[in-house]
Amino acid sequence: MCMAMLLSLRTMAGNSLASFVMKEADRQLASPENGTIESAKLENFYSNALSSINKMNSEVAKCSSQRTQLYAELGAEQFTSWRQEHSANVLTAHQQVLVETIEVESRKPISRTDSAESR
Repeated sequence: MCMAMLLSLRTMAGNSLASFVMKEADRQLASPENGTIESAKLENFYSNALSSINKMNSEVAKCSSQRTQLYAELGAEQFTSWRQEHSANVLTAHQQVLVETIEVESRKPISRTDSAESR
């Protein structure tokens, strides 16, 4: 695998998907069967993986930004009302509790100690 691709993977190390791809690349490079895979095919695979990771990250950031903007425009109360109405129509009581718990937890600010422990 070319050095530029490995460097690209390593700069994305905070991303769990990029970390997985990087570990897999290292594993394949160390593997005795590595000679059976053409280097051009392997490079193409990792190039496509990096491109897909970048596209997904861009889409996630865009969706997050749009959601934040909608919350600012319409208010959290409106979203809570819609989520609860939808949950009541499609989820079991247990699933509704789980969704509400996740929603409440996702709205809490993350402290520096919490973010360090999750890594």
